[in-house]
Amino acid sequence: MMLSVEIPSLGARSCAEPPPRRRSAPWSTAPGAVVVLGALVGALAPLAACGGVLALDGIAPAVAGPGDTVTLLGRGFDPAMRARLVSPAGATVVLGLAAVEPTRAQATLPAATPAGLWGVTIDHDGLSHTLPAAVTVQAGALIVRFLDVGQGDATLVTGPDGSSLLIDGGSRDAGPIVGAAVRDFAGGRLDAVALTHTDADHLGGLVDVLRGDDGVAGSVDDVVPARRWIGHPDSLCDTQLCAEFRALRARFDEPLVGDTLDLGGATVSVVGRDGDFGAGAGAGVDEENERSLALVISFAGRRVFVGGDLTGGGLGSADVEAEAARATGPVDVLRLNHHGSSTSSSAGFLGALQPAAVVVSVGTDNAFCHPARDVLERLASLGAPVWATGAGMVVEGGRCDDGATVWPAGARPGRGAVTLVVGADGSITLDDTPL
Repeated sequence: MMLSVEIPSLGARSCAEPPPRRRSAPWSTAPGAVVVLGALVGALAPLAACGGVLALDGIAPAVAGPGDTVTLLGRGFDPAMRARLVSPAGATVVLGLAAVEPTRAQATLPAATPAGLWGVTIDHDGLSHTLPAAVTVQAGALIVRFLDVGQGDATLVTGPDGSSLLIDGGSRDAGPIVGAAVRDFAGGRLDAVALTHTDADHLGGLVDVLRGDDGVAGSVDDVVPARRWIGHPDSLCDTQLCAEFRALRARFDEPLVGDTLDLGGATVSVVGRDGDFGAGAGAGVDEENERSLALVISFAGRRVFVGGDLTGGGLGSADVEAEAARATGPVDVLRLNHHGSSTSSSAGFLGALQPAAVVVSVGTDNAFCHPARDVLERLASLGAPVWATGAGMVVEGGRCDDGATVWPAGARPGRGAVTLVVGADGSITLDDTPL
């Protein structure tokens, strides 16, 4: 007796696909029927897995941004499973999975994930299951990390698409801290670098990062970002550190006032360099601090000012802050010039910028008695909340004329690295505190 049946074609298939084409196969009562039946059972196994073992039921939250962690819900999950976003046009983005359990798994949306509506596909053991229109990815956020490098400055900027800019690098001792931040928060990616000026507490860590793993400036493993800015000619500096800087494969350019850098929708603008804020360098501008690069970072209607060690006329310095204020206008966040030295942060400058918050990069019990009391008094009059990486002067020891640092009411000193996040909707937080 011969019986004809339909069996699925062999091979892996997607649960989201229509049923496969079927083909006829003879069913015989002869001894060989055992072989045919074994083929039938093997062919049905993927169906059983697809229908009841591997399935993606949902994703939470359904609206997220690049870098966010989401939870996949379903069944049949396994640590060997793979997950990916799939756009209606067929583009894919691989998701990094962690903490995979049989019915749930956590995944991180890559920083470079484009905004839009995405389906999610899971793949495991030759099977796949797609949940269409599963998650809406919002435009990413601008993240500005004011790194804790002791007495010095280093700022890591990450754009909404994951592109990155490092502004200064702290002292040589800070090199490992800065390098770790680039690895941890920028995926080791440096698209651009800016050196405000060649003081050692801004340059040292930058040289350390750019000379690569072998620690030799000018060797094949040097890091060479696509855009490289400096605030003034490096010939002003004749130290051994500057000699190493000049030996790097990454050669720096002096940008023009008005030059811009795109960081995935965020814009970094040069408002001043080498003492020039659009009308030429002023009289008496000759020190490196006075010639610092001044940058404004803009995103979603918010603005952040970073100006190296710009001076405002204090202690006999040139008042370049007056021109900086004219060229800049109001900002949302000010990274305080020159660690709060008396040379900087004039009343006119602060009044023109009117920041909603101020960040001070300063070392605890540093050798320069920063920040100065007169600067902090001006900040107190301004009324803007203050965050500081270090605690300023804690142990008086008679060394500083101002004694221990007296912070304005509500200030947050000794924070370590301070993180500023600007959302696509213009929301802004400093260390998770809304402004």
